[in-house]
Amino acid sequence: MAEIKITYFNTKGRAEISRLILAYAGVRYTDERVNNFPEIKATLPFGQLPVLTYKGTVIAQSLTMARFLANEYGLTGSSNLEAAQADEIVDSALDIMNAGIPLMRCKDEEEKKVLEKVYFAKVMEYFTRMENILVTRGGQFFVGNALTWADLMIFAFGDLLKDMNAAALNGFPVITDLLRRIAEIPNIKKWLETRPKSS
Repeated sequence: MAEIKITYFNTKGRAEISRLILAYAGVRYTDERVNNFPEIKATLPFGQLPVLTYKGTVIAQSLTMARFLANEYGLTGSSNLEAAQADEIVDSALDIMNAGIPLMRCKDEEEKKVLEKVYFAKVMEYFTRMENILVTRGGQFFVGNALTWADLMIFAFGDLLKDMNAAALNGFPVITDLLRRIAEIPNIKKWLETRPKSS
């Protein structure tokens, strides 16, 4: 059995933050992408994906997985206060990602246009707030003066947004610069170049 395994669908979604943490840390792991979810659902702790298998123990819930890995590999800040600052950014990102679920699931094209307009208005408001927070914290990183999983979470969300609307972050130069710098980190760059193409 692999020491570390992430099990998820063949998509970025809720597993990508954990994949990015492991990529950044240079940790080898099994990236298991399943297409037989109904067959394995009953074996999962909460009947959901993703799950992390870490040295034989299964950990469920995407943010729990990512927070655990961030703690393991030194990406939660240098104090409890910094850890809380990272958590607030991550939790806010999950909130705005969850707000897009109705859009992702919508099949009706006319309704989808309406939902898209509403969602991207929320996204613009969110990134306006994030840009301001980043500036007030020095403009380099969201927490302290070093990369944390908060930065990687915003990167993961920005990566998803690019698939939906390539120009979504054009009005946010400080965040755009952060995402550019993250994409240039050698281990992250390698992951972006070699990760499986996902749906």
